[in-house]
Amino acid sequence: MNDLYSKFNLQRKTLSSACYSAHPDQVTAATRLEAAKLFHPCDPALLDFDTTEDIAAESSPLGLERAIEALKVGIGIPSKGFNIFVMGSAGLGKHTMTKQLLAQHADLKSKLSDWCYVNNFSNGNKPVALQLPAGMGIRLKESLWHLIEELKKTVPTLLQNEDFISNVDKLQNELNDKEIAAFRAIEKRAKTKSCILKRSSNGYVIHPVKEGKIFSKEEFEKLPKEKQQAIDQSINELRRMLVNLLKQVPLWDQEMRQKKDQLERESIASTLDYLISQLPEDLMAIDCIVSHTENLKQHVLNNIPLFNGSLETEVNEYTGQKLSFSPYTIYDVNLLIDNSRLERPPIIYEDNPTYANLIGRIEHKGELGTFITNFTLIKPGAFHRANGGYLILDVIQLLNKPFVWDLFKRTLLSEEIKLQPLEQQLSVSALSSLEPDSIPLDIKVILVGDRTTYYLLKRYDPDFGQLFKIQADCSEQLTRTPESCRLYSRLIKTLQSEANTRHLDRNAVARIIEYAARLVEDGEKLTLHRETLSGVLLEANYWAQQHNHNLITLQAVEQTIDARQYRAGYLKECVTDSIHRGIHQIETEGETIGQVNGLSVICLDDSTFGRPSRITAAVHLGPSNILDIEREVDLSGASHSKGVMILTAFLREQYEQQQPLAFSATLTFEQSYGMVDGDSASAAELCALLSAIAQIPLKQNIAVTGAIDQHGNIEAIGGVNEKVEGFFDICNAGGLTGEQGVIIPKTNAAHLMVNKQVRQSVESKQFHVWAVDHISQVMVLLTGLPMGEINSQKQFPAHSINGAVISRIKQMNKALNKTNGKTNGHARLKKTKD
Repeated sequence: MNDLYSKFNLQRKTLSSACYSAHPDQVTAATRLEAAKLFHPCDPALLDFDTTEDIAAESSPLGLERAIEALKVGIGIPSKGFNIFVMGSAGLGKHTMTKQLLAQHADLKSKLSDWCYVNNFSNGNKPVALQLPAGMGIRLKESLWHLIEELKKTVPTLLQNEDFISNVDKLQNELNDKEIAAFRAIEKRAKTKSCILKRSSNGYVIHPVKEGKIFSKEEFEKLPKEKQQAIDQSINELRRMLVNLLKQVPLWDQEMRQKKDQLERESIASTLDYLISQLPEDLMAIDCIVSHTENLKQHVLNNIPLFNGSLETEVNEYTGQKLSFSPYTIYDVNLLIDNSRLERPPIIYEDNPTYANLIGRIEHKGELGTFITNFTLIKPGAFHRANGGYLILDVIQLLNKPFVWDLFKRTLLSEEIKLQPLEQQLSVSALSSLEPDSIPLDIKVILVGDRTTYYLLKRYDPDFGQLFKIQADCSEQLTRTPESCRLYSRLIKTLQSEANTRHLDRNAVARIIEYAARLVEDGEKLTLHRETLSGVLLEANYWAQQHNHNLITLQAVEQTIDARQYRAGYLKECVTDSIHRGIHQIETEGETIGQVNGLSVICLDDSTFGRPSRITAAVHLGPSNILDIEREVDLSGASHSKGVMILTAFLREQYEQQQPLAFSATLTFEQSYGMVDGDSASAAELCALLSAIAQIPLKQNIAVTGAIDQHGNIEAIGGVNEKVEGFFDICNAGGLTGEQGVIIPKTNAAHLMVNKQVRQSVESKQFHVWAVDHISQVMVLLTGLPMGEINSQKQFPAHSINGAVISRIKQMNKALNKTNGKTNGHARLKKTKD
């Protein structure tokens, strides 16, 4: 069998040229790409300006029409649940676009409100929320502050004027006269009883008298018993009268104080009514303000000592230190949200959506070893600030914060802001807290995030679909046309203005457009990642500054691109050096059976480069089975395993119609010690396998990339530019021979944006790039032999790749059958002996 294939390989050299002429369709179908096809340049003549100073910035986000329409619908529908999820990858400028569109399409007719918290005079732990027209909050706060300040000045003066003091003296005189009259009545009664009432240091004392003289103890004891008893009865009667009088005196004092307090209330009430009547009419036309001022009035009248100067209101009576809160704080207005300066609904972006930052918080102050609070320490959250407008949140930040997602949904579903501290919900704090009124929520929430998060939430969170019915999908790229290139230059102008860099000349803009196509890995598309483009502009501005140029020129842009590649190129240089030194074995010359150069891409952060991989196949007798070594050792991703299964299906369809595949094969990436994924090497693996079966050597100076389907069609892959450049770098390091090149899928030709060095080598025919659409074209290029078409006798030409494959399969079938026959014969002989 080895002699047969040696003879076939000797004939191959003489038949090679004949095969090229005998099967021109197979050879010409593999298109050799010219240098001009490897790059999609931007002609500066398409741009109708000399520098970006001559053009206007882009007023609307470029290429985001779908997202713009979605945002318009979400903004225009006020119903519950029509919140918006803006999706796209990082760097697209989603936040900027969202803010611009909200500013352009916000409902300017919507009425804005101020929100205040005021003291609840009946229950201080439950502050009252007031909703006021925009601008009224600050006016209410100032008006009530002036009202209290005026009371603090007026009340002491009012209580010290002559009329008020005269009325108070009159009340006091009436009380004194009443007390004196009562005592005189007792004294008069005492005289009739031959007693006298005298005042002592311990109170009043009653003594019996005779002829104006007080009885001594000895004289009293000498009196007859009847006389003593009569005197005792008189004294007891007078004592009871005196006790009753002394009980009445405090009541008379209290009555007098009540009359005095009533006099104060009537006097201050008239003044307070006058001050309240001086409040602005538009304020007093609001029902909640009228109700609050009435409650305030009653509280002032019930706490007149606060205003009459009789209390030390600002200092702690024990420590002498100033109090944390003035007693007058209860009359303040906590202006939670002031929209007096806004002319349109608020647009709030909360970059740190913690629990407290979303719904607000209640602060505390320390005093005498404890923490105290009141309604003035209620602070607003993002929901408060955006109420009546729009709230923009980053969904990843929202999900990363503990306990926030449930709070976020609960607030939107209930349509009210209920300020309940997290520590109170978790029961981990013994601090007394407040229970402020809930505030009705009228808001449109815009979440910004990636597509994966959106679809995960949509699937696993049933509430999410109810709350976010509008998805605004941001395009990642823009179709490249002459008109879109001119629009793209306006985007570059916008980014240049935002970054405040030098202006760019036309050639520099054209080069950035080319680089934008390279970034998106498609010569017919342009990336819309604003962050990346802004970084390029800032770096180019730096190089222009280094060269003392007034404009960013083509040289500065080229230097920026080169510098970026150099900074990220260390790993690529290590790989190239390792291959050039022979540590990683990659052959770029000669021919080998069962071995081909595949192409892979390594992506590490910003470093993306192509790396050749030596793919080998080995074939031996056995059941029809293809073993993927990477999969067996768990170094294969699902996509790569799928590719191996597909090429297995191709082999079965192509060669197992009349006879079984009497062989087993193994495939592997040599010197590969990490994960292998993707199906872009499946075409190369199939070539190596066909070579191993047919024992036809493959050219090592040509690398292959491409996926296949079950019928052998070559399908597009990613990273085509990096793969072409990666193999070129390896070949160039060892010296170009003029025979080296890369085979790529024909559908990837539109994606080519390779660097200048590769294009120059292709132009001088030192390097080649072929585009194919079927595995037969790949094999023809790698072997120089025709693939072979089946004839009417259902046979392939003997001197073709297919013919060699079929011939080898037949040989292996015979060998396998012979082996199985011997094995069965030995088994039967052993059974007979037994």
